Amino acid sequence: MMNLGFFQFLFPFLLALAIVYGLLSWALKEQFPPSARGLISLIIAFFVMLFSSWNYYVINFFATISGEFLVVAVGFILIVMLLAITGTKPQDLMKNEKAKWILILLVVFIGIVIFFGAGAAWLIPIPTGMMTSQFWTVLFFIVILALVFWFMGKEEGGGSGGSGGEQKEGK
Repeated sequence: MMNLGFFQFLFPFLLALAIVYGLLSWALKEQFPPSARGLISLIIAFFVMLFSSWNYYVINFFATISGEFLVVAVGFILIVMLLAITGTKPQDLMKNEKAKWILILLVVFIGIVIFFGAGAAWLIPIPTGMMTSQFWTVLFFIVILALVFWFMGKEEGGGSGGSGGEQKEGK
């Protein structure tokens, strides 16, 4: 399939065609008839195929991102299996509103890591000092410290009326 150009020409073409047509159908359904949406999608998909014909980086990007996505998907499946072994249903974890937002932020963060890990860092110019492992270690340490302080402050009541400090003043 690689020798026939499936990965370099056909798959980027089909992916662009499906994404653009889906977005146009979702966003501009009343403004454009299906034939106009199809024509616009087809033209943009041909430009994507032209771009991928001289840019071999597209093949590397899609190969890397699909492989990393597979690894993350297997990780999620293992987490769900471990939850099932303990008798916990994933929908039970989502009853709390904060847990939903934490999961959304986690999925967005994982998506960003996969996107940049697949080689899309050239889209956003990032200073070279931020690409070192020392920077990420310090950043991770700061995030962990912030979480620890947040949990410690939450445990003490944090002035939100949970510790009973206001009652002592009134006596």
